[in-house]
Amino acid sequence: MVKRVNKTLKVLCINLLLMTSAVGSVVLAPMGIELTYNIISLLTPGAEEQRAALPNYAQLDWAEQHFQDLEGTSSAYHDFVIWKSEPYESPTLNIGLDGLRDVVQAPNVGPHEVWLFGGSTMWGYGSNDANTIPSHLSQIAEKQVKNYAQPGYHARQSLNELVDIYADPKQATTPARTIIFYDGVNDVLDKCRATNSTSGTVREQQIRTAVSRNMLSPAMILMPALALIDQIRQAFDKRLMNSGYVCHDDPVRAEKIARSLVNDWRSADAVARRNGDRFIAILQPVSYLSETKLDHIDLFRDGWKEAGLQYQSIYPAIRRYAEASEFEFYDFSRVLDTDGYVYIDFCHLSPNGNQLVAQRLAPLVGETP
Repeated sequence: MVKRVNKTLKVLCINLLLMTSAVGSVVLAPMGIELTYNIISLLTPGAEEQRAALPNYAQLDWAEQHFQDLEGTSSAYHDFVIWKSEPYESPTLNIGLDGLRDVVQAPNVGPHEVWLFGGSTMWGYGSNDANTIPSHLSQIAEKQVKNYAQPGYHARQSLNELVDIYADPKQATTPARTIIFYDGVNDVLDKCRATNSTSGTVREQQIRTAVSRNMLSPAMILMPALALIDQIRQAFDKRLMNSGYVCHDDPVRAEKIARSLVNDWRSADAVARRNGDRFIAILQPVSYLSETKLDHIDLFRDGWKEAGLQYQSIYPAIRRYAEASEFEFYDFSRVLDTDGYVYIDFCHLSPNGNQLVAQRLAPLVGETP
């Protein structure tokens, strides 16, 4: 009898050990693959670092360091704006405790402030702190500039951020400001994907899935493996099958996205004026619609040709709705028509491109409202 019990316990222990090993493999194997991939990525130059070799950066010795620094940045969830950059310090890129990127201010600036909102181009992807659009604008216009842009932001997120800023009692005591929204690229790129909604951010599905999970469900065991599969799928999609854009074949959706962006600008204008400030909306340039040197980048690799069709479909509608509105609007989609190399991909700019944009912005903020 005792032998039978011991034998049964032994079988149970072996089965439990085997089951635990199987579960552990499902959980740990994807983590190990991810760790190995990250180590290999650190040892081999990636697409980000390869941008430092573009002719745009031929005379800039900090370019390689900057693209390495970009790899260290991160963001965290924030209600209403969805995400915001985490504090960060590096030789070329510094983000404060408030999540805002540093601006190199011109000396002896006056009390009038210029607040800039937008996505990663305004934030300064591809440039060190001294060469972002906000820093160039401060130097050219001799104004105090704040960079409220965040990578990936839509105009709706910037609008929510603006509302949050005005909730601070300190803002009520400062002189009138100029508020500039620099938008177009992200609203079109994200909302034209068939898998995304026309009103949500690019992370809508990710957040919805995360909050709906039951942390005690046995299915959570599979999450590392599913996450790895999803990363592989996304990488494959970006490199070989970057399709799924529908606005060029769906004029109703294209019009809706254009109206949504302009309505966000209209709301931001109302909020700014209610607080005694001036609002300016800028339709940002994109390489697909620019007449400039693009032979150094391949805009048609990875299926990006289809992405270009979205801008050709929606930008005219954005202009039409914005020009019919009462807020101050400027179309910058052709301000980078130049013989130089200014783009480093379909929308981000090297320092010379940022300077060109700042030069066009400077006269707009030259007079204090």
